[in-house]
Amino acid sequence: MKLSSTVLLAVLAAASLLRADTTPDPTTIHQCPPIAYVQAMIWNRLDAATLTLDGSVRSDKTKTRSALVLKTAGHAQEYDFQDQPLQIHVTIDPGSSVIQKRAASTAPWTPVAGAGRLQPILGSDLTYEDLGVDFINWEDIAPIGVDSIKTLKAYVYDATPGPNDHSLYAKVRFWVSAKYWAFLRIDGLNPQGETIKRVEVQDVLEIGKFTVFKEMKVSTMDPTRNDIPLSTTFIDIDGGKEGSDLAK
Repeated sequence: MKLSSTVLLAVLAAASLLRADTTPDPTTIHQCPPIAYVQAMIWNRLDAATLTLDGSVRSDKTKTRSALVLKTAGHAQEYDFQDQPLQIHVTIDPGSSVIQKRAASTAPWTPVAGAGRLQPILGSDLTYEDLGVDFINWEDIAPIGVDSIKTLKAYVYDATPGPNDHSLYAKVRFWVSAKYWAFLRIDGLNPQGETIKRVEVQDVLEIGKFTVFKEMKVSTMDPTRNDIPLSTTFIDIDGGKEGSDLAK
């Protein structure tokens, strides 16, 4: 069975990777491979399948559910909200990501850049920055130790934005599977080192010969209360098929 990375690059090879309230062991920093090697393995894993996925985005903040068709081809992903005037196209490559949006398939694409990437999507907990995962391309990325999430060994790194990197976060902490080279968890931190955003895969399903996420949880966290979300948005995939009309 092949693995495919789609939304937020977090397709997993486990049947269910649930909440992981965990702290990396700082004495294991020397076990983490150089970040250049980790990046190379992640980019290799990001050769996504060509898929068309049907699902929805539901937000307890807005009390809404929006139908979604997600198409993937290579490093390109397109989010087509069926009952909202919004389509988002994301291309994630080594060194940069490109995000565009439009109101309909007949409208021209317009870039989402700078402060625009920090805006929430349809009022939910999900931002354009979260889709672009720019942190993996930041220059300042340092290992902080080895951890375990649901028995899966993970290398943990802190990515710090540079002066020209637009980010809601003072730092992004991410867990990468030592076996599958996929993101297991992503935390956005404030200047005090407290988690203010968490992205994690809740479940997966099989589409043809590929394994894709079934439920992605994006939480805005309360920095004053450890691991307590203020609001949560779920990206649900109900099914789909191999193949799409999206160009690589």
